[in-house]
Amino acid sequence: MSAMKQMAKRAVVGAIARTAPLTWRWRKPGSLVVLMYHRVLPKDSPARKTEQPGMYVSPETLDLHLNELKRHFELVHLDDWLRRAQQGAPLPRLGCAITFDDGWRDNYDFALPVLVKHGAPATIFLVSDYIGTTYRFWPNRLVELIMRAHSNPESVSFPAKLRALVDPLLTDVAKRRSIDIETVDPIIQRALKFKEDEIRSLVDAAEGLVASDGTRDTVNLQEIAAMSNTGLIRFGSHSATHYRLHAGLPEDRLGAEIVKSRSQLQEICDQPIDLFCYPNGVRSTDAVSLVSRHYLGAVMTETGWHLPSRNPYLIPRIRVHDDVSDYKEGFLERLSGWL
Repeated sequence: MSAMKQMAKRAVVGAIARTAPLTWRWRKPGSLVVLMYHRVLPKDSPARKTEQPGMYVSPETLDLHLNELKRHFELVHLDDWLRRAQQGAPLPRLGCAITFDDGWRDNYDFALPVLVKHGAPATIFLVSDYIGTTYRFWPNRLVELIMRAHSNPESVSFPAKLRALVDPLLTDVAKRRSIDIETVDPIIQRALKFKEDEIRSLVDAAEGLVASDGTRDTVNLQEIAAMSNTGLIRFGSHSATHYRLHAGLPEDRLGAEIVKSRSQLQEICDQPIDLFCYPNGVRSTDAVSLVSRHYLGAVMTETGWHLPSRNPYLIPRIRVHDDVSDYKEGFLERLSGWL
């Protein structure tokens, strides 16, 4: 983006940011904004080099967000808000619930101290089978494979379906002799067109016999207990294996991802697991129906605010990350949902 376009966009964002809090006065009483975070990574974290830009904020950005949120909203636990709405009890005029997806270890290392500083409640959606393991999500693995293939073309053998996505990128960046996560990110978005079993198999095949380096990306039992003991952190299910809940999944697979994960997490976390988060926002009618029989509510990836009159199993959220909300005006504009 040219400097002039960036200046013009900043001007528009600034105007919206100044106006947005005024317009919130006309929101219906009981309106709720649910924020969607994933990772919290310091600005010098090596993980930023292979993580999608829309997946992280810095601790400083999270701190900025919480300062602004406390000025305009009442921070609430999402499950508490849903119970009050269900019972017809009084709700905050403008409420805000904070959520984190996937159960990243950096939620404990870098998000928790900021949340404690502000006394901010939050829900972390955990993938039950991966707690405390060295399992790595396929998008992160695919990013690293593409970067490895760029630096050493003979080191990775992509299956044909992946090569059709990857080769045009590698050819282009070879001319420029540089590659970064912003260049690779569109390939990850296109890879989402594959069904879950297929993309996992393709990435497995491309990795071949590459061994894990033993890095643990997800929280473990001790970290979960420590977060729970603050009284600020509650947990929800993000399925058993982060399997996207497409239409046509067998009943036993749906049950494992939705029902079994809840029972696993209740034992692991030693607290009720009343909320569900659809992996990548994908959900079939059958998935929503099953979730509604076992949970108090569920969140999506679609953008918007929530109201007590709306379906508690289709709660929209607003995604916030550094490249759009690491300054006050950008964050307020993001909350407005206007751009």
